[in-house]
Amino acid sequence: MNRIYIIVLSAMASMPMMGQEVDSLQVKQKDLGGALEQKKDSTTNKEAGHRNMLLNASSTDQPRQINVGLPSSLSTTIFEDGLPVSYNFWPDMPYYSWFGGTSFGRVAPLSLTEGALQYGTVGYILDSHHKKSTEEFKGTASYQLNNFGRQSFDATLTGSLGNGWGYMFSSNQIWDPGTYKLQAAYLTKRVQSYKALFDKRFAQGQGYASLLYQYSYYMSVGSAYAPFIYKGDGSVKKYNGFKFGTDAYYGNEASWFPYLDVMTGEHKTKKWTDGGTTKNHQITFRLNYTFDNDTDLDITSKAKFGDVSMAMSAVSGIVNNVPGQYFYADGSAFTGDKIQNRFFMYVPGFERDWITSAVWKGKLQEGRHNWRIGANLWYNRAGVQQMNTIMAHEVKADPAQLYTKRADGTLAMANIFNPGSGEYYDGHETKFALFVSDDWNITQKLWMSLGLRLESLGYGGTAALTKDGKNNDRIPNWWIGARSDGGITSFSNNFFNPSATYNIRYTLAKGFGLLGEYVYVKRRPDLQDYAGSALPTLDPVNINMGRLGIFYNNPWIQLVSQVSTISQTNYKSRATFYHTLTQNVGGKFAGEEVSVTQPITYDVQTIGWTTDFVLSYENFSLHGLLTLQNPQYKKLSIYATFPDGVTDGADVSNKVVTAMSKVLIELDPSYSFGKWRAGLNFRYFSKQYINKTNTLYFNGHWESFANLNYMLNKNIFFTLNVVNFLNQTGATGSIGAADLVTDTSKYKDYLMSGSYLRPFEVSLSTTINF
Repeated sequence: MNRIYIIVLSAMASMPMMGQEVDSLQVKQKDLGGALEQKKDSTTNKEAGHRNMLLNASSTDQPRQINVGLPSSLSTTIFEDGLPVSYNFWPDMPYYSWFGGTSFGRVAPLSLTEGALQYGTVGYILDSHHKKSTEEFKGTASYQLNNFGRQSFDATLTGSLGNGWGYMFSSNQIWDPGTYKLQAAYLTKRVQSYKALFDKRFAQGQGYASLLYQYSYYMSVGSAYAPFIYKGDGSVKKYNGFKFGTDAYYGNEASWFPYLDVMTGEHKTKKWTDGGTTKNHQITFRLNYTFDNDTDLDITSKAKFGDVSMAMSAVSGIVNNVPGQYFYADGSAFTGDKIQNRFFMYVPGFERDWITSAVWKGKLQEGRHNWRIGANLWYNRAGVQQMNTIMAHEVKADPAQLYTKRADGTLAMANIFNPGSGEYYDGHETKFALFVSDDWNITQKLWMSLGLRLESLGYGGTAALTKDGKNNDRIPNWWIGARSDGGITSFSNNFFNPSATYNIRYTLAKGFGLLGEYVYVKRRPDLQDYAGSALPTLDPVNINMGRLGIFYNNPWIQLVSQVSTISQTNYKSRATFYHTLTQNVGGKFAGEEVSVTQPITYDVQTIGWTTDFVLSYENFSLHGLLTLQNPQYKKLSIYATFPDGVTDGADVSNKVVTAMSKVLIELDPSYSFGKWRAGLNFRYFSKQYINKTNTLYFNGHWESFANLNYMLNKNIFFTLNVVNFLNQTGATGSIGAADLVTDTSKYKDYLMSGSYLRPFEVSLSTTINF
């Protein structure tokens, strides 16, 4: 599958995200103790402490991914009313239809234990629950504007219809031109969300039933990249004065793009904004009922109809210009020195889900046992096509789009279509799981929790695979109609995936004791792994995570210090190998650079130590976190054979995983005075390696946030947010050609391109409760 996996490392945060409509004045002192993850009733309180996932230095609207010591996926997993927003993160990513805001009554991350039991994964899940109706008419409206012209409006109304019936209506609107001004699109993001909920409260407080309809429209065509010079010592400097985040870096005429249809082989064009628009319809039914024996049943069922369209743009390498090869739109020759190759990925797809979860829970032995029995019955239909195009533009701010000339002299925006491979699959997946847990207060000093998930996974469909499942078909798989085997191969599989969790807490003295946790998850390839031209590796993915440490609590400090280990087998990715040809071959010339992309499978292991604390004194609090870790590749030997017969590669086992830091620090002071509340957030990430041989790296950097809240009265408050007030550039990227190099001399003062932290940003929001 040709995807760009971006690893985002984050620790914990203590303030709302700059740009999300979160009432930070409602962050009470008691919330700051959540880092300890100690619960008296962990059946009903399974949150992962105070890890606010809405504070994201890379995106205004997406939750961040919290580092657990493993490479991350494309998107944070998000739950909504007990169900995943998206069945899987591909193709309908969760942030295409989840935007936070005033319609939610509670938003908090689930613990790693809950992620394993409810979803069969190891990672923090953002859990959100919609507001219910109210007996009296109530409303909340929020408006935000930042210094780049981004506007968001969010409003929610709740009330009663009588006889226990009520309603909730909500809408979220975002107009975002981006931090840079593109000629190809006025708005880089446009979001529309509409929700209507009707519920019925049962007599005598025995629960409620609700029906929620949601429609979301998500258009995104951003291009957060920049050229810079890598100095060779881990630092970067500006290239010709290009300003990260505020200078546009996208071909200014490319409001549309050409592509080669993966199904028919026809050349087509698409408007950029149309190609980047996804629409979702969702209907959710929820039933909560408390029986006379005080047991509680919660059932949630959702039908989702998503029509996905992604138009993703990523930079490839910056190369020298070949005189006479590229031209401006008016036909004049481009005579500059450098060319930026841009990889454009157009992915139309769909998701059709019917997913249902049920949880029955209660207590035994006067509350000493808090038990839970749950079930998931999830059905998914999904399919994608992927078309790739490589285009070129100048290497400067607001670059002109560059063209090549066809044989008849007319201009073409691109001359490379679907390099390597395209992507196609269409299939269905069914997941049935049972999970149980028991939280046992054995004595006043000893508490223990056990959990087990048993999951049956079955799927089938068609994909553009070679007959023997190997990546050896000489006919390009991007044109399915041209494939010698007809282009389409059927597949099906059934697997059994168990997960298990164990937690223990023992109090040695008042406020002081020991903590332990173990999580095991087994996963197998699923539907999305059948993209590309080769069958996925069917070996099981085993994830083991263990933590052991101490806790200490008193009125002014809450502290946890733990050592941990986490490992994952059979991590799947794709690697691109670059090589300079030694002879003329296949229409290529000696000295010309070529690339080969192929799947790789490897293990990852991380051993670490984390100390997490909260200091509290009157109106002041300080949250701090220090993590020392050593994420390493295991069993990773990567080699490729190029067209001239040369084989190159390396064994990089025990090397540090690229884009992951060994040291993570977080400091979050806050202070309240009168109607005011001020807070700061600092996150530090130590150096991150650029290549797998660990010979090139980026120096460490800080992420910084600040906010100031003023409560005018009980109904109106204002929030001033600042992002990146330390003005860190935080350039990130990779040098594909250097992934396996050991001699780094040629990469000093090396011109490259990559992504960066959000630039300095100021926003003001006003929230009115009525």
